[in-house]
Amino acid sequence: MGTKCDFCGKEEYLPFECRYCGGKFCAEHRLPEAHNCEGIKADYWNVPVKVKKTPKIRIPIREEKRFKPPKVKFNSITAYGYNNIFLGIITLMFFIALIFPSSFYIFALFPDRFILMPWQLITSMFFHVDFGHYLVNAIVLLFFGGELERRVGSKNYLKIFLLSGFAGNIGYLTFALLTGSSSGALGASGAIYGIMGTLAIIAPEIRVLFFFFIPMSIRVALLIFAAYDLFMLPLSSVTGVAHAAHLAGLVVGLYYGEKLKILRKRWPW
Repeated sequence: MGTKCDFCGKEEYLPFECRYCGGKFCAEHRLPEAHNCEGIKADYWNVPVKVKKTPKIRIPIREEKRFKPPKVKFNSITAYGYNNIFLGIITLMFFIALIFPSSFYIFALFPDRFILMPWQLITSMFFHVDFGHYLVNAIVLLFFGGELERRVGSKNYLKIFLLSGFAGNIGYLTFALLTGSSSGALGASGAIYGIMGTLAIIAPEIRVLFFFFIPMSIRVALLIFAAYDLFMLPLSSVTGVAHAAHLAGLVVGLYYGEKLKILRKRWPW
């Protein structure tokens, strides 16, 4: 048997008990206002409620360090970009080589002298004595160096150029010490290979003219050059070319390109 609702008389098997008056009610009349509850004060429902304004709580949010979009510096000495500055230094040192031929033994990198002349690790990157060597490097640097600096910013470009050039010199010294060579090395080829390597990673869509008339992607062109340098590496003393420097500079450029590529995926420029 169920219990009858005290208000309407409806039989309810699970009645609701009012906590104010203690009566038993059906679901329809279970609320105090539905059964005119006498156990609660009539003015209960009209009691003004004073709502306190909750103060705003500022929760400190840790700001994630984001990758800043690359910028080309245009101030003081870098007013024209590092690439143009490097071109100016290379041109200046080429004329120094023409005017003072003996400067070759001061600025070029020699395996048996660089310990006493450590500046050769840097000066040899900008030093050229042959006009053809200077012209080719200057043209490549003019177009591809400027393109890379615009894409990655002056700070990254400076690192890529110097680190690739320095790695190229270390690569040449290592190869020279292993083979017993004492020939001097010079030129910006190691740095240029680093520039090309970085561009091949972050901008594979770039097209180049192989030997100035065969169009192909920068990756294919770089692969051909790298394969040639690797094949000719044992014959470096015969060709007179520092193939080890080219390959070492390329490795640094590829590494830096991958590093920038990862950053660009996380925070698009």
